[in-house]
Amino acid sequence: MTNKPRFTAAERAAFADEVIDGRRMVREVADECGVPRQTVQNWVKSRRIERGVPVPRRKGGLSTPERMAARQEKLEKAKAESEARAEKAEARNAVLEAMVSRQRSAIAALKQTLHLYMDPDGFDNGPTPA
Repeated sequence: MTNKPRFTAAERAAFADEVIDGRRMVREVADECGVPRQTVQNWVKSRRIERGVPVPRRKGGLSTPERMAARQEKLEKAKAESEARAEKAEARNAVLEAMVSRQRSAIAALKQTLHLYMDPDGFDNGPTPA
């Protein structure tokens, strides 16, 4: 009985390419895939050899400025997404406030009508305050 790999060679290569190109960190890929970091590092090492990309002697494939630029880009994207969610929430809040206002007006009108039915003598004197 053979163990079937959880990820195809193409999937492993795609994950490794993301790490090599600096779009993701080894830890992110490992957490997403549910595999140890060393496994992802092995995928990256194999993929570097396939692509002919030199294996760095120290730390990941990107220099510190490149990592910082990638991280900044990621933060800017997250900020833009957050602002878009905030705008949607504000629009929804405005809709809900309008609904509450209409409901309050309807309740006030119902209270006035109820008051008139409860006090039929008030019909002759005009509407009474709610």
